[in-house]
Amino acid sequence: MKLRLSKAFFTAGVVALGIITAINEPSQAQGRNFYCGQSQGVPSTLVNTPRGTVVVVKWVSRHFNRAGYNPQRRCEEVSSRFQRHYNQGSLDFITAGYLNNQPAICAGNGGIPCTSEKLLFTLKPGQNAANTIQQLFNIRTGAAGPLYESTRRASQSQSVVDMNKFLQEAPIVNANT
Repeated sequence: MKLRLSKAFFTAGVVALGIITAINEPSQAQGRNFYCGQSQGVPSTLVNTPRGTVVVVKWVSRHFNRAGYNPQRRCEEVSSRFQRHYNQGSLDFITAGYLNNQPAICAGNGGIPCTSEKLLFTLKPGQNAANTIQQLFNIRTGAAGPLYESTRRASQSQSVVDMNKFLQEAPIVNANT
């Protein structure tokens, strides 16, 4: 009899612990998963959101190939940086800046300089970081597609993108198209 009662209490305790854990853990659907995949046959930084998959960057430039960073490798490394910054809670905004005298895209709010800890990715020398960040912003408003990391130049004004708003409004894609 004591053994049955002990088993019943143990089972009730395990069930209660499972319920408490399930209540306290955030749903995976609420989280975001940044990863390197393919969009229209191009290596792309993608993110799973509660709404679906969003393309953030399409990696088409071969400028960094000589340094060992072909589009696939850049996609993998940068996607990992996006995920790390998201996990750390530092990806609410992305900003254009400079790091080691090179244009760069960083996690931050525009008031904080681009540092190696905040770096998402560097751009080609002479490429305008503010224009590139504006391309990301245009995706959010539906005026353009995903960012094509390429060779465009524009004015050097600083830009900041609200990443949460971008991900709420960016078009949803089928990542395997």
